[in-house]
Amino acid sequence: MKKKTWIIIGVASLLVLMISISVYRQAFAKGPTVKTAQLAEEEISSLLMVPGTVKLEEEQLVYASPEKGELQELLVEEGQTVEKDTVIAKLQNPQLELEVEQNKIAIETANLKISQLDKQTKQLKDKEKTLIDQVGKDEAKKQLDPEFERIEMEKKLANLDLKQANLQKDIISKRKSDLEIKSTIDGVVLTAKKPPVSMAAGAGAEPIIHIGKLDSMTASGLLSEYDTLKVAGGQKVIIRSDAVPNQEWQGEITKIAVLPQTSQAGMANGSQAVQYPVNVKISGDLKALKPGFQVLMEIETEKKTAEVLPIEAIHDDGDDPYVFLVKDGKAKKQQVKTGLTSGEKLEIVEGVSKKDRIIVKGPDKLRDGMEVTTK
Repeated sequence: MKKKTWIIIGVASLLVLMISISVYRQAFAKGPTVKTAQLAEEEISSLLMVPGTVKLEEEQLVYASPEKGELQELLVEEGQTVEKDTVIAKLQNPQLELEVEQNKIAIETANLKISQLDKQTKQLKDKEKTLIDQVGKDEAKKQLDPEFERIEMEKKLANLDLKQANLQKDIISKRKSDLEIKSTIDGVVLTAKKPPVSMAAGAGAEPIIHIGKLDSMTASGLLSEYDTLKVAGGQKVIIRSDAVPNQEWQGEITKIAVLPQTSQAGMANGSQAVQYPVNVKISGDLKALKPGFQVLMEIETEKKTAEVLPIEAIHDDGDDPYVFLVKDGKAKKQQVKTGLTSGEKLEIVEGVSKKDRIIVKGPDKLRDGMEVTTK
């Protein structure tokens, strides 16, 4: 009885072993399991990512100007809202005041000279009448003409002096008006401070007054030569900033520079990196944005309906891109021509059809002719 039991156990074990071997061979014969997909028609777009900097669309910067005058008084303070043509600061220029007095004297002198010459002319005419009665008209004219010509010449010179003095007066008046600095825009005073006595105007000097419109901002960046061919005025832009996560702003391209800006880094390397400035008008709620913020501008350069595959289905070893099809239970390598990349999808221009089943996920060492099993 005991021997019979052992025989039964042995037969059962042999059957289990044979079944296991059969299952293993069957699984091995089918090859590794792969996930497949087919071409799908979707609307895709090509996106160009351009780093940029937020700037005020309208701003006014006022610097110290020793050639115009010294700052006498600041009439605004930081945070103050001002309207266009508001006087925001006054300058003083003692030298200009001296020139004003000198100009007044020059005008008065010229007018006195002209007045005196007019009196001399009148007196000479009275003398002419008397002389005509005594010696006749021709003789009187002969004697007095040189005197008339002298007076006329002096009067012309005096009028030229007066004209010159009046022109100088207009120039001085313009310079005096420049002593009152006015706001050129409606906006908010961002900076208002007197410069240190030792600070001179020029490169590196800070503005004494900075006014800007906080409800109107732009973002500016640089485009490569190639990218300028894909971008045009009026194109829509999405703007994001790491400083303000989970928020985005809409924008529109307003200007692409005609002339390039040469990168200093490129010049240092011996080759010029040519880039073209691009400006984008930002719309929406701008309260969270500040001038100087670094942003990423997402420009949609092309939008169309196309046949696409998941990017993970495309292989590229440095030559032409290719995919693996499933044909008669085996992986078949097939070269393809690709187009736009949109998110996790890639446009397939040619190489496969909608009927083909393309391997999306499979073993790491998938190769042409390998037997595979589809899910």
